[in-house]
Amino acid sequence: MRRSSTDASAAPSADAVARPRPWMVALVLLAAVVPYLNSLTAGFAFDDVFIIRDNPAVQIQPAVELLAYVYPEGALYRPLTMLTYAANATLSPQPFGFHLVNLALHAAVSCAVLLLALPLLGSPLAAVGAALVFAVHPVHTEAVTNVVGRAELLAALGVLAALLAFAQARRTSGAPRWLWAALSLAAYAAGMLAKESAITGLGLLAVLDWRLTPSARWRQRLVALLPYAIVALAYLGLRVAVVGALALPLPPQGLDNPLAGLDVATRLRTAAVVAWSYLSLLALPLQLSADYSFNEIPPVTQWSEARFLAAAALLCGLAAAIVTTARRLPRLALAALFAVIPFALTANVLFPIGTIMGERLLYLPSVGWCLACGLAIAAAMAQRRAFATAVVATLLVAFAARTWLRNGDWQDERTLFAATLIDAPNSAKAHYNAGVVLQNDERLEEAMTQYRRALAIYPAYTNAAFGIGSVYAQQRIDAGAVYWYERAIGLAPDFANAHLRLGLVRLGRGELDAAEAAFSTGLQSEPNNLMLLVGMSSLRLAQRDPWRAADGLARLDRLDTLDSAERERVAVARRAIEVALR
Repeated sequence: MRRSSTDASAAPSADAVARPRPWMVALVLLAAVVPYLNSLTAGFAFDDVFIIRDNPAVQIQPAVELLAYVYPEGALYRPLTMLTYAANATLSPQPFGFHLVNLALHAAVSCAVLLLALPLLGSPLAAVGAALVFAVHPVHTEAVTNVVGRAELLAALGVLAALLAFAQARRTSGAPRWLWAALSLAAYAAGMLAKESAITGLGLLAVLDWRLTPSARWRQRLVALLPYAIVALAYLGLRVAVVGALALPLPPQGLDNPLAGLDVATRLRTAAVVAWSYLSLLALPLQLSADYSFNEIPPVTQWSEARFLAAAALLCGLAAAIVTTARRLPRLALAALFAVIPFALTANVLFPIGTIMGERLLYLPSVGWCLACGLAIAAAMAQRRAFATAVVATLLVAFAARTWLRNGDWQDERTLFAATLIDAPNSAKAHYNAGVVLQNDERLEEAMTQYRRALAIYPAYTNAAFGIGSVYAQQRIDAGAVYWYERAIGLAPDFANAHLRLGLVRLGRGELDAAEAAFSTGLQSEPNNLMLLVGMSSLRLAQRDPWRAADGLARLDRLDTLDSAERERVAVARRAIEVALR
């Protein structure tokens, strides 16, 4: 009786690991690069704008200071990723170089999947199939084409490199063994410094150790994994020292993750629905979105809700199938573990994270899915090679084409937010972001409509209220601008930009006392806010007090984080003061 290629007894020994042939590597590289070539023409979009393009920490801050840099939104401590952005900016501030590095990293990760799949799956055909599916999968476009997705790429590369070096260390002896072990530890540390979720690599290392040495004793396994646990603890200690907290210092905003402020039962029910949505995207990535925030995925408030019951039944059925066939199909169980372990940290099950759902979060967990796909491909090839080859080739081409088309959505913020409105029509942020683009294009009435829709979905949306006020200001409807700026301040009293804009409107209307109150309140929140200081100086000029105006601008001389455009604004204000002082 002929054995299936997925049969456990057909596997070579752990030491007899096949080496990749040149054609395998070339094929995977081709599959990883070609569908993403049009990403090289993309600009900066979405989070790229404020994390990279307009971030002084990337553009002008010394590289050594990035080692302790924490991005305020979400308390992100990713020094290795930030250093790569700074290196890119040093070479060229244009987006092409940033996208080129992302593409190179994706190609490297795809090759790492091939190298890892060979010993894990024990079949060159299955390994190539897994790597090809990973290389072309459309769900990876957010991680690859959006530049800030580099954190996912670097973290995945660090974890996979740690696994590969760990496997090599287990197959060698003497000095080479220690060199491979050191390389593995370094790669694991680098992965965590790129993104905190790479800490789950410790669980994957345990799975790989079990796969390579199934007869080893528990004590041997603990000794092998102890150095990695120490490195993980050292990283956590470093994070606490720099960030001041192990997790997020503040709970995530309900706008980004509606599960953050809900009870545990509601969070777990909704997480089950989200988990099934992730699986659906892996199986059929037709509708992709850059945004799943409030209220695109409404929380599941009752155990009896149909979408929860359906998701729970499907997930439990899938888990039961994997468990019951684990002895007969151990590699399938292995693939499941490679998906579940890295996914666990971002599933909103253990604790709420910064977002309810994000396609970029699937980058490393999708390796497990692709390993399972590789097993299915090898099994199909063993039965009907010609037919299976045609089907697999068609699916790979379809995935590559979907990736190419999806890259078009990420070309700039206009294309991205127009696509997001279609893919996530119930998201408040999708409408708000579309409003920002429309306002920049001077399509003010359309922008107003989008801001109002965002506010209707999420009534506490401060930025949407501010956006309405700014549209009224552009239309020179002062009463409307004042009303909506004050409403934004009512939602967020420390919103310095709203105080600034309110002060400018008041100043333009000659309401000097009200303008001073607005600028002063804003400066209480942000004492070194450039535009508030300039606004206050303009107010002092209007009050015929140029000396106090000059004193306000003198504070800016002590700031070393101003870019060229900001320095030009200060220079214009200073020239006006000098004229007044003559």
